[in-house]
Amino acid sequence: MKSGTFSVIIPAFNEEAVIARTLHVLLGDEGCSVPFDVIVVCNGCSDDTAAIVNSEFPLVTLVEIQEASKTAAINVGLSTASAGPVLLLDADIELDGSAAMAMIAAVDRPGIDAAIGHMRIDTTGADWMVRSFYRVWMEHPYLRNGKFAAAIALSSTGRRRIGELPAVTADDTYLRRIIPSARVAVVSTVSFGVCTPRTISSLLQVRSRSYRGNRQLSSFDKANVEPKEARGLLVNLSLKPSLWLDVPVYLAVTLAARGLSYQNTGIRWERDLTTRIKVAE
Repeated sequence: MKSGTFSVIIPAFNEEAVIARTLHVLLGDEGCSVPFDVIVVCNGCSDDTAAIVNSEFPLVTLVEIQEASKTAAINVGLSTASAGPVLLLDADIELDGSAAMAMIAAVDRPGIDAAIGHMRIDTTGADWMVRSFYRVWMEHPYLRNGKFAAAIALSSTGRRRIGELPAVTADDTYLRRIIPSARVAVVSTVSFGVCTPRTISSLLQVRSRSYRGNRQLSSFDKANVEPKEARGLLVNLSLKPSLWLDVPVYLAVTLAARGLSYQNTGIRWERDLTTRIKVAE
């Protein structure tokens, strides 16, 4: 591959604590001498995210917009990128260059619009209730076939299919619903770590955002996949008695987060802040 064969788009909102780590992992020891372009779209940033990118990664394309919106940042990144496949990458995700290229290779196959990898959950430093919640959450059947989040590769046809993203909160879920599952490749060799919220209050905020975002999507897609996924989760849990003590915590968090999602309305650039602080030694 030659430089510019594909583009990695990273929307970033006040990510000074993680952006350097993400770019160092992605670009590796060669700095920017990699066979792809990287575009960081700072949107509504009031911290040093842009300054860090400019000073430490001079060959990374930096775009700054005033609006604090992940979907707006993605749309700007897509319009800035050259024609061809792209990889949408969250600013706090550690994905190396070889994994990025493996995902792009997957969307280069005929009939494939998107490629995803597998998520590794990291609960380091998290409260016991958070760890208990995620032990159950990881049993959702759809997670076994990859996670449509955080790192998503799109082919040229995939880019045409999604067009311009609307102003939605659940951007990953929107893409998951608009791209037919038969046109999504799961790259078994690719996995990426995601740090969970460390406190129960932060977990409730993150989950309430998810539920609010899913309701928002009803105006774009009437399909409701929750009942089927819930049944699959129950089946998996019934086969694992070791997780039964975690179920009450999972249910309590789910009910509380659903209630909270009706109180906090609107579309905002939200993410967990507890993982942007170093865990105490």
